[in-house]
Amino acid sequence: MSINWVWLAGGAALVALVAIVIVAYFVDPARRTTEPEFSGLSRTVSGNTLISENDPPVRMTFDEEFKHIGGQKFVLYGTAEVEQHFFVEEHPDGTLKRFIWIQFEGFLPDNDYTYDYSDSPLRLQIGAFDFYTDTAAGETNRLMPLGWPGTDGYLARKFASDKGYAMPDDFAYARLVHIPDDASRKELLIIFMEDLAPTGWTGEALREGGEHEGRWPEVEDAHLDRIKRVMTLSRPG
Repeated sequence: MSINWVWLAGGAALVALVAIVIVAYFVDPARRTTEPEFSGLSRTVSGNTLISENDPPVRMTFDEEFKHIGGQKFVLYGTAEVEQHFFVEEHPDGTLKRFIWIQFEGFLPDNDYTYDYSDSPLRLQIGAFDFYTDTAAGETNRLMPLGWPGTDGYLARKFASDKGYAMPDDFAYARLVHIPDDASRKELLIIFMEDLAPTGWTGEALREGGEHEGRWPEVEDAHLDRIKRVMTLSRPG
């Protein structure tokens, strides 16, 4: 009799797990993200300079240590058009030292969503462009190194991985967001990631409560300063 109860309990748990997976699938907006396309991109790249003629118009030039590895476009969560471009700087052994991910994003006309980053703790000015800014000491998830499928982060990391670049185990991270107009339906996003290995510190140790959390402000300041030194932004023309 007890064996039957074990089987019944096990069956009920399996049914519950399947139900959770099915509900998660239909609730998860990432399933509505389209497959990326690699041609027909709106922005152009010449050497280390990326030029966008609209949304917003911007000319972005990166230090000669960086190289452009390509770009892609897709519809994110079924709600926004996205175009991404990627620049990398390598360690002497060819592994990833710094990763710049640039994303032009705008909501589709069939919704009324807007972007709001007013709770971002920092502001950064690069040329004529102001950015809402967030920073963090991060580490790559060992179980899901590319992140959650269908997200913009997943597609960015997968693009880099397909080009032979794995994200650093531990990194300094900054997210910069520029909103080009009062409608707040378009954004320019810049993600800047930097390998922490040369510092000898880990993301976990630098975070709040970590062994070296007191060193994070200087790492953060150096990271933000480096962003302003390795790229210049201006209006085209």
